[in-house]
Amino acid sequence: MHRMVVIFTTIIPLNLILLILTNNYISFIVMQLFLIAGVIIALATSYYVYFKKRYRPAGFYLVAWSILLIGAILFILKDYGIIPYNSITIYLLQITSAIEVVLLSFALADKINYFKKENELAQVQALNASLENQKLIKEQNIVLERKVKERTEELESANDTLNLTLNNLKSAQSQLVDAEKMAALGQLTAGIAHEINNPINFVTSNVKPLQLDIDDLKDIIKKYESIDFDKDIKSQILEIEAYKKQIDLAFINNEIVSLLSGISEGAKRTAEIIRSLRNFSRVDETDMKPIDLNEGLISTLILVKSTLPDNLTVIKDLGNLPKVECMPGKINQVFMNLVSNAVQAIKSKEIQAEEEFLTIKSWYDNQQVFISIKDTGIGMTEEVRHRIFEPFFTTKDIGEGTGLGLSIVFSIIEKHKGHVEVISEPGKGTEFIIILQVNIL
Repeated sequence: MHRMVVIFTTIIPLNLILLILTNNYISFIVMQLFLIAGVIIALATSYYVYFKKRYRPAGFYLVAWSILLIGAILFILKDYGIIPYNSITIYLLQITSAIEVVLLSFALADKINYFKKENELAQVQALNASLENQKLIKEQNIVLERKVKERTEELESANDTLNLTLNNLKSAQSQLVDAEKMAALGQLTAGIAHEINNPINFVTSNVKPLQLDIDDLKDIIKKYESIDFDKDIKSQILEIEAYKKQIDLAFINNEIVSLLSGISEGAKRTAEIIRSLRNFSRVDETDMKPIDLNEGLISTLILVKSTLPDNLTVIKDLGNLPKVECMPGKINQVFMNLVSNAVQAIKSKEIQAEEEFLTIKSWYDNQQVFISIKDTGIGMTEEVRHRIFEPFFTTKDIGEGTGLGLSIVFSIIEKHKGHVEVISEPGKGTEFIIILQVNIL
């Protein structure tokens, strides 16, 4: 398949140039044949992956490409006069492409849900392993404390066992850290699928009325083209003007502008969600590189949008920041943990205000970048505030949190040679301020 794609990408541009320069009918026929061949290749690939590899998401692609193939064949048959020209056959490729886009969005949602279940299972397994290792460490420490003064040889043997156990704990904790991020992403998947479906549905719902308006405009054009100059032109023009009033031409023009604007907005919203998800999920980028922190904040807010309560207002006050040398995936993980905790703190309030606030602020001062994430949630006592960065410390109920979220935040910021300040008061909310150094070359 890869070789065939290489051949396609070589021949098709040459054929397209020939078609543009010569307007040759044979080139047009070849282009149509390449269209069908390309769809068949995609269809064959989906068939192989779905039926031979038993990969369920490929089923959506198989159905989607099948519909597109049928549309392409019918579209070409229309050009050869085998099936008649009408308002449906003219737009067969657009119609089948729209159906294909909808099915592919279902495939994306299905795959996201698959990853969510897989990540939840991995988190539970990692958590159980961590708790088991903690229990083992405690038992070993008790044994060591009781026998340390009696037998030195047994102490050395126990120390070897303890070192092995500690290594296992570090490995389990590392897995749990990764699972913590995947759990945060898993909570967003359903909302992301919903957010993507909304603009796509908005686009598809505008296609039909737009087609009807265009058909009316085409009717007017046909009437003008059919004017008989040998007859009374004025009466024919008056007849056309009467038809314009009948269909309300001014309204149609305004509606077309509105529908095109809606389709454009839906496409922009879809692109924005995909771009934000791609920007946030740069987990493979472990090298330090200059990034725009405001971009990471905006991407995080877009991804958590579906989890925000109705009474929550997000206030963004993002300053003009220089680029900071960071690991993009790690910094985005910090933003996600802090924003998710802020939203959870607001939801945990027993008495909700008519309007709660989440304030995201960034500014630059004296070669330092400051990121503030402030909520109007339940706040923290002084005792809790001093312990929030301890691994496994949590005030949530069992099963609602691992206690690693803020520990991960502290570790990541420390690796970036920055620090975190916490301002909190019970009942009034919490503010986390991240401070990072800017390396001026």
